[in-house]
Amino acid sequence: MGPDILLTELDRALPGFAGYFQSPDNLHDGGTLCAIFAACSDFVRERSIAAECWPQLANIVNTAVVDEAAAEAACTCFLENIAEPSHPLKPFLSREALEYWTSWEA
Repeated sequence: MGPDILLTELDRALPGFAGYFQSPDNLHDGGTLCAIFAACSDFVRERSIAAECWPQLANIVNTAVVDEAAAEAACTCFLENIAEPSHPLKPFLSREALEYWTSWEA
């Protein structure tokens, strides 16, 4: 999974994310996987996300955590930033993502 594909997929799951990523509100420079995932963690913390978006976002994260090129970015730049016991994304995570999430829960 490359940065362009990730950005497109996240924008499908979270409408408006690509615009946010390219705006001055995004504090994460560069088009790396880590920068995109970090910006996404900010995006979901700062906005009200529709319930139907969480399963779509989880599918992207679940795919990324088993992708050799994307796993580190998905875990360290996204999951670590949002891991909370009652977060609405948690029920949709796969075994691999959930294991990482649980190790970082606040």
